[in-house]
Amino acid sequence: MNRRLPRNVKELLDKSIDSATQAISTYNDPRSSFRTGNFTVLMIIAWTAITHAYLEYKKVNYFYKEKNGRYKRIDGDKMAWELSRSVKEIFDTGDPIRKNIELFIKLRNKIEHRNLPALDKELIGESQALVLNFEDWLIEKFGEQYALIDTLFVPIQLSRSLKRTLPVSKDETSVINFVKDYRGLLEAEVENSQQYSFKAYLIPKIGNHRSSSDLAIEFVKYDSDNPQEMEKYDEAIIAIKEKQVPVANINFLKPSMVLEKLKEEGYIKTMSWHTDMWHKYKVRPTNDTKNRSSCKSEYCVYDKPHNDYLYTDAWVQYLIEKELNK
Repeated sequence: MNRRLPRNVKELLDKSIDSATQAISTYNDPRSSFRTGNFTVLMIIAWTAITHAYLEYKKVNYFYKEKNGRYKRIDGDKMAWELSRSVKEIFDTGDPIRKNIELFIKLRNKIEHRNLPALDKELIGESQALVLNFEDWLIEKFGEQYALIDTLFVPIQLSRSLKRTLPVSKDETSVINFVKDYRGLLEAEVENSQQYSFKAYLIPKIGNHRSSSDLAIEFVKYDSDNPQEMEKYDEAIIAIKEKQVPVANINFLKPSMVLEKLKEEGYIKTMSWHTDMWHKYKVRPTNDTKNRSSCKSEYCVYDKPHNDYLYTDAWVQYLIEKELNK
């Protein structure tokens, strides 16, 4: 959109950008004790405003009407679609962007007035995707001049990893289980999509010839359909100078090992039962599927050299929680 935006569209767009900027600032504030809750509320406002701006520009009537044809009103103002209605109008049912937004819509009412710090680590990937999708959509629909990226920076971290664990409350466990259940209902292609949950490695950048334009942190987009991006990705991987001895399939479990771990927990199950379970929860494709690697990566991976599937400890815990602790 290069031409001048109508006033209503511009006002909605400004509101969306302001809300997104505040959401990111809140999330990155090291003093924030209500991180995920505030971030979610502000990003819902941002996405609501930008979808309304888009619908307004496209001259789509996004206001509710009474049966008599008159507009529904709240305190005298026309009642606009909520975000869940807008995304149904704009995005296809299986679109990872829509699934990502819908997760946060569902989460908002669960966490808006509760302090649940354990959610911060659980939702890092989805939170990052929510912002990146907003930025991409903003640029795609309204132009580069509205991009947020030039004014935002990656926060400094005090820890090299996120492996520290803190006590988890009953409320936090309940919401975390809700998130896991939501993921469990997604198709593998959606759950593994970067637009649903952004996944990245932060790689130490080592070099002696540094120019003033160099960045300490450089993001390389993984896009298998874009040869130029994949070339950058390969170069980044090769640039890691810390030597590691590869161990094939470490920390993965064969089906028999899954059953053995369940037995250790007091649950004796058969191989046919396990087969029924991966069918039920769609953690891996069936043997006649062309894309054999289309798995839910949290629970299962495809072992190409052996042409079979391996499972994770998270899959064992998922089975215990969903099937055996009833």
